[in-house]
Amino acid sequence: MDAPTENALRSVARSCRKEIISAKKGKPKSEHDRITTLLLDKYTKLITALPPGNFTTKRWLTYYVRVVDKEMK
Repeated sequence: MDAPTENALRSVARSCRKEIISAKKGKPKSEHDRITTLLLDKYTKLITALPPGNFTTKRWLTYYVRVVDKEMK
């Protein structure tokens, strides 16, 4: 993957992560999966043309959200 594509994916992943964290705050744990799925679907639409390879866009976004989350912690 080239650097501009990876940077774009990471940027969207950072925004997605930030919104996921703020949306989950104060909500019961039973709602967390639904909230996360809805937000991943929302942000997946922003990067549909970017990811290369055989994986779906949502998988790429999920991967980068986890990578960015790990880096932030």
